Amino acid sequence: MNFKLILSALLVTNVWMTAKAQLPVVQAKGGEGIAIDWNTMAEKGTAEDGLGFFHNPCAQGTTPMHVSSTLKGQGSKTYKLQNLADDNPMTAWVEGVLGYGIGEWFEVKAITVNRIYNGYQSSAKNWKDNSRVKRFKVYLDGAPICFLDLTDEMGAQHFELPHRPNWETKANFKFEIVEVYKGDKWDDVCISHVDHVACCFAPTTQISLANNWSQAINTIKEGTPLLGIDLNTATTFESNVQLTTNQRHLTLLEVATASHEIAITPDHPLYIEGRGFISLGQLMVDQNYKDWDALEQAELNVMVYDKALGKTKFEKINTIKKIEGDFDTYTILSIAKGSTYIANGFVNKVY
Repeated sequence: MNFKLILSALLVTNVWMTAKAQLPVVQAKGGEGIAIDWNTMAEKGTAEDGLGFFHNPCAQGTTPMHVSSTLKGQGSKTYKLQNLADDNPMTAWVEGVLGYGIGEWFEVKAITVNRIYNGYQSSAKNWKDNSRVKRFKVYLDGAPICFLDLTDEMGAQHFELPHRPNWETKANFKFEIVEVYKGDKWDDVCISHVDHVACCFAPTTQISLANNWSQAINTIKEGTPLLGIDLNTATTFESNVQLTTNQRHLTLLEVATASHEIAITPDHPLYIEGRGFISLGQLMVDQNYKDWDALEQAELNVMVYDKALGKTKFEKINTIKKIEGDFDTYTILSIAKGSTYIANGFVNKVY
């Protein structure tokens, strides 16, 4: 018996099992769990753009790059990789090998990926007939970072990958199929959409209005007269909201100064002294801080609006607290005049 060969095989197996065990498992959060009919859009009241439901101006998007295989199209219907980012719920990428596509993959370029529509969502029947992904192995620029477990339901699923995004640079994310939910009719595995949604406030964030009052952002509508501010002249003026959006996020930062506090997504920019508009997430990357506590100690000054004096000033950020949960979030995407407004006393900008 070749004991060296056996020992070598055991060592390889042990290394493989250890590496597999060390990868974290991220659980996506669904919650819609309904048979969505994209044709009639029965849920249109919650959709942003009708049949362009996947599209949202708050999303920073993904760029499809590579794919291991693609199912051959039928007539005018295609199953190409680009379907993952076309904002059309009636299309999907479908892998093209025999069986359930284990080991097949697609790769996209993005700041991060945090939303996915699992299965072929063009109809409830197509979704059930075709197979869906149960588990992905996710790679960042070629290196495995986690397993991603998806729920078996239509609609959007949200998650956070265990990496530190650089909010100014896109990276390559590869999603490899590890396990599937088997379809009732076909073994083809389908994904309708992947995306990155970003830059929002907690729903109770107060937006300063032109009449010297304030209003929660989740009640702000098109035409709401808000207080705009010109940072060059330090003067305020009346503007009007043109476009808002809402999303779902799993992490917020509670940021507090001596006079104000706000809950924002880590990628939402604030006006930081010496840096201008920049997100706290990007500051962490730029300065190589290990965590939010370290960033909190960095003596950051943020621009706020002093309502009593009618002008802006800088206040030191006293605390930065990461909170995790399942949050409805909102932001303002466009205003009629200018680009800067006040949220919970903090100077903010549309973009």
